Amino acid sequence: MPPEHRPAEEWEAIERSPEFQELVRRRRSFVVPATIFFLAYYMGFILLTGYAEDFMASRVYQGLTVGYCLALTQFVMVFALGILYLRRSARVYDPLALRVVEMAEPGAGGRGRRFDRDAVPASAATGREGER
Repeated sequence: MPPEHRPAEEWEAIERSPEFQELVRRRRSFVVPATIFFLAYYMGFILLTGYAEDFMASRVYQGLTVGYCLALTQFVMVFALGILYLRRSARVYDPLALRVVEMAEPGAGGRGRRFDRDAVPASAATGREGER
């Protein structure tokens, strides 16, 4: 059955499966701290710009100021966090996503199973199974 024609109950069962819960938990454990770090880094830059004008106007080399250097590090930070996410995605998230897809595809060479409400353990709905 094509994905767009699956009943809502089947999608909900996939969401409650331990494999999908692990994927969401693992992804969130990277994305949330990385987002908080970047926003704190950015807000630090904004606060320095507003309250430490003399420091930000200090010249590092000829016309290059501390403020410009810190502004340019924002691009470096976005690039670094993006690379870290892509590497983790290839190592951790993609294999987990493939497991979820294999389990969600009925008749996938005997590996897939059809999800239904009764096939998912109650602990999967709480997301507490398999926590590390």
